[in-house]
Amino acid sequence: MVSVDQVWEAIKDRVDMTEEEFRSRVAELADKLGLTKEGAALLLAKRLGVDVSDILRPPIIGRVLEVRGVRETRGGIEYRAFSLVNEKEYRMCVAFGHEHVAKLEDLEDRVVKISKYVAITTPSGQLTRVTESSTLEQLSDDALPPIYELQPARAPTLAKLKEARGLRIAEATVIEQQTTQIWTCPLCGREVLPADDEWSCPIHGPVEPEVRSLHRLQLADRSGIHQAQYMGQTGNLEGKKILFKAGTRGEEIYIAKIYKTQEVEI
Repeated sequence: MVSVDQVWEAIKDRVDMTEEEFRSRVAELADKLGLTKEGAALLLAKRLGVDVSDILRPPIIGRVLEVRGVRETRGGIEYRAFSLVNEKEYRMCVAFGHEHVAKLEDLEDRVVKISKYVAITTPSGQLTRVTESSTLEQLSDDALPPIYELQPARAPTLAKLKEARGLRIAEATVIEQQTTQIWTCPLCGREVLPADDEWSCPIHGPVEPEVRSLHRLQLADRSGIHQAQYMGQTGNLEGKKILFKAGTRGEEIYIAKIYKTQEVEI
């Protein structure tokens, strides 16, 4: 609930009146229109030319934890889902419009500020809609701690990671590592297979493949031993504790990024 004090603090440097005059006019409007003082304060601020959207919905600052693929509405408008975390909360968001969709491509793990958004409640929980009239702004990296230090981004165990929807940050010890070479699509990273003397991606069709290293890992923590995959450049991880970002497909953990590795003393 927005208070009269909050409205005044938000507008005092943008209006030509004293606090006493503001509160007096708020009381008059409330009595005249049958409003609460809070509603009257917001109405008065709007009549004084102040955009009250940031008062009703304070800007959100957080790090982008995950950016999902681009999709389109039936009307042809681009959108993509993403998740946002800060010291207090984890939020699922969806951004609409080409400008926001394109900007998100380079914002994973970065600090952003979202203004003039719409918060809605869905059967899956609260969703933040970044509309074409919203503002999505990248902030300095020192505005928040690293993403792996933000508790709402963390899964306490690998078992909890498997229960979560989307990517989370977790820690585990690598018991075993097996590395093989696979051929992947240069556009999406999916494994490609030979077909009629050429390589074919299930999404992009015929492509010139890239050779990448696929690491199959056995990870252990207090919840048990779990199978994982990581596709990327890395040295020998066996016997090391790793801090990473991952999601799941079925029962297997798919590691998207490794932040830190640490030798385990035995």
